[in-house]
Amino acid sequence: MTHNLESNLLDWYCRLCGSNHLHECLILENAPSNIQRLLASDQVAADLAITLVVYQCQECGLVQLAQTLDTDYYDDYMMTVSHSPQMTAFQRSQAVDFVSKFDLAGKRVIEVGCGDGNYLQYLREARATVCGIEPSRAFRQMAQSRDLQVLEGFVSREQPIPDAPYDAFVSRQVLEHVPDPNSFLQGIRRALSPRGVGLVEVPSLEQTLEGGRFYDFFPDHISYFSSLTLRQALERNGFEVMEMSRGMNGEYNVALVRKAPEHDFADLQYTLDVVTKNLRVFVDTCNQQGKRIAVWGAGGKGITVLAIAQVKPIAYVIDSDPHKHGCFTPVSHFPVFAPEKLLSDPVDAVIVTALAYRDEILTQLREGLGYRGTIAIVGKELQIVQDSQDAVRRV
Repeated sequence: MTHNLESNLLDWYCRLCGSNHLHECLILENAPSNIQRLLASDQVAADLAITLVVYQCQECGLVQLAQTLDTDYYDDYMMTVSHSPQMTAFQRSQAVDFVSKFDLAGKRVIEVGCGDGNYLQYLREARATVCGIEPSRAFRQMAQSRDLQVLEGFVSREQPIPDAPYDAFVSRQVLEHVPDPNSFLQGIRRALSPRGVGLVEVPSLEQTLEGGRFYDFFPDHISYFSSLTLRQALERNGFEVMEMSRGMNGEYNVALVRKAPEHDFADLQYTLDVVTKNLRVFVDTCNQQGKRIAVWGAGGKGITVLAIAQVKPIAYVIDSDPHKHGCFTPVSHFPVFAPEKLLSDPVDAVIVTALAYRDEILTQLREGLGYRGTIAIVGKELQIVQDSQDAVRRV
């Protein structure tokens, strides 16, 4: 008997990028409804198969299932690989390398979705100070029986990890289960110290496709990450991907990451205030001394500087683009001329705003036009070049 659990795609959006451009790429009839447990004899009669439909987002490329599992599904979740000598060797080596690479001995490391605590033990053996967080009651009890600290619960942007900050995190074979990977990764990021690092491991979609492994798709895994989509997920949620590799004979995509710094606009606001103030002082001083001023640059930067700084009067604006000649700058309403205007209508000072062409403009002013007046350059501060002394000073 088959039960169809396919979601209505009219109400479904990509769980990574939010697009509704999803392409049906695989249908598995008569698939198991879950794979975490074998059945007891009295459960066989009620067991139902499902039709599993796999989609790929046409915007970001994430391969995914439309349906999700109820959160209580993981209350007593039990899938362990601790019995495999091959996996034991792989995990122990990976944990030691991770601690060594980022100098995490004595540092606080959280494993998100720590399962039975097996990997936490390897991290502890490598001398990291470890803690886990795990929603499965059965797994928590197993890990705690090993004298490991394990917190209870899920992780999201609204529910970050308690007892933060942590110096590093590990998330292995978890992200593919998570219904909202963006919220999950943001919750982890919020729990990290400013330059915290991490290891994220997921089953490799490349391995699935290379091996024609249709049996890699089952309802416990709702997202299927290639190295590209794993990188996208991490970077869009505030992580810098330092290294991406295939582990365990190609079975896993493994990313080493660092928490990307948040953009600090306080410095930018300070620069805005300082530069506009200094521009006004410079222009006012020149005007009081009877000196005339021109601005070189009618591009976006120059137009914005003139509008925001509200400096007046300016004799005119210079630009090398002939399409701009005879026009006026928005907001400030200064006329725009070719550089040769400096020869027919000299000024005492030129303010350069076209920073990408700074050296080219300075050469053109000094050598091409023989300009000997003052040159001011707008940057993080107002830099003034005094040609006669070949010196630089800052206002």
